[in-house]
Amino acid sequence: MIRLREISSVEVEVLPEGHLAREDMNDFQMWLERAIQGGHRTIALNFAGVDTLSSSAIGKILHFKRQCDELGRRLVIRNCSAQMLSLLKMIRFDSLIQIE
Repeated sequence: MIRLREISSVEVEVLPEGHLAREDMNDFQMWLERAIQGGHRTIALNFAGVDTLSSSAIGKILHFKRQCDELGRRLVIRNCSAQMLSLLKMIRFDSLIQIE
């Protein structure tokens, strides 16, 4: 399940839950597109409810980061578990995307 939550007029959060696997990518893409179409300057991926990321999800996030950069938007990842944060640092996501 994925939800979208407006934090303010300049920030929106995408809140996926569970496992972001290959079969979830169509839904994930749809929610990312909704977030970017909203015109918010900051788009946050709130990973509080995410257990694991597939390689497909990692690729989707990198593609979305490129879209955000092209449109002058800021992408952040927040509320990762310690295990998720370790994974993201291991693949050097923290050098590409701000992790809060």
